[in-house]
Amino acid sequence: MPDDLPAVRTRTLARIIGPYLILLAIALFARLGTLPMLLPVFMQNGPLVLATGAFTLMAGLAIVALHLRWESPSAIAISLIGIVITLKGAALMVVPSLGAAMTGAVVETPPLLLITAAIVLLVGIWLSFVGWISRA
Repeated sequence: MPDDLPAVRTRTLARIIGPYLILLAIALFARLGTLPMLLPVFMQNGPLVLATGAFTLMAGLAIVALHLRWESPSAIAISLIGIVITLKGAALMVVPSLGAAMTGAVVETPPLLLITAAIVLLVGIWLSFVGWISRA
């Protein structure tokens, strides 16, 4: 295994996850007014929650399997994102009531959604920079 393979994996995943997070944040900002109505309805659709959990779990496991590293800030962020995505997918499949409770908390606390979207945007911009621009 070449010495730079872990760095290449970090950079590649940053190129994927960074723009994804930027678009996710834009979608959250664009739908701030409708998400409080959409999220509870989504969580009531059992088959949709199960399918979403399955795809989310697979995405998280792929990140964890390819990239469980702790050598740099971007590597740590990607590894933590992979772990969180894996846990979220598993929870949606096994205990969807937990997702419904968390959704309820977000709906009842609109600033939480705004803060979350802002954090997601900043992490997305940073990972995009790491993946596409930075040569460090």
